[in-house]
Amino acid sequence: MTLLPRQIAATLAILTSLIPIAAQTQQPTPRTVILLDPAHGGPDTGAHLPNNLLEKDIALAFAARLRALLSTSGFAVISTHEIDPAVPFPPDQRAEIGNHAHPTACLILHATASGNGIHVVTSALAPNNFEDPHATIPWNTAQSASIPQSLNLANEIGLALERAKLPVILSRASLRPLDNLTCPAVAIEIAPLNPVGSGATPVTDAAYQQNIAKAIAAAIASWRSHALASGAQK
Repeated sequence: MTLLPRQIAATLAILTSLIPIAAQTQQPTPRTVILLDPAHGGPDTGAHLPNNLLEKDIALAFAARLRALLSTSGFAVISTHEIDPAVPFPPDQRAEIGNHAHPTACLILHATASGNGIHVVTSALAPNNFEDPHATIPWNTAQSASIPQSLNLANEIGLALERAKLPVILSRASLRPLDNLTCPAVAIEIAPLNPVGSGATPVTDAAYQQNIAKAIAAAIASWRSHALASGAQK
């Protein structure tokens, strides 16, 4: 088929008018960097759970499960460690790794044999904006600049866990490496599921862990969307 010059001009005009629309619809969502920090490691085993299981091993296993879901959702995921270190791996070292990576958010992962459901902890430090970009940030209060964002992240995770019908407790505490991180950060501790009138589900249960991981991944996606929307409005 041969197009006349007038038809060609009309076609080009239509295609040109569609370019801004295509540019808007094809913009990719930023690959938000999430740092996972499985608690403990090496000689520091963490809590001793039933059946001779160690907290450091449960935290590593859950981190791998969460990494897979976050990666599928378009996040770039890094970890302070993916295998159990053979040497001591103290909280300060884990915080240094996290701060040098400059992630968008950090999740510190714990497990316990007591309690019920999921505990989401943010730092108890008071907020501090550190308005001087050249000011030295104190190591033990580094998290204070990110408290508002951390509280928003914890709230998103809490809501997502509630929607998944999983019991959740939100609290604040001063602990390492949470206080030492310079990005929005929360500590997440998985406890057994103890519903009234039913048998307990241990933290090692694969389906239980998967449900928690799905809720957390959904929460971070929602948190990212709200952060992008807030940034666009400024």
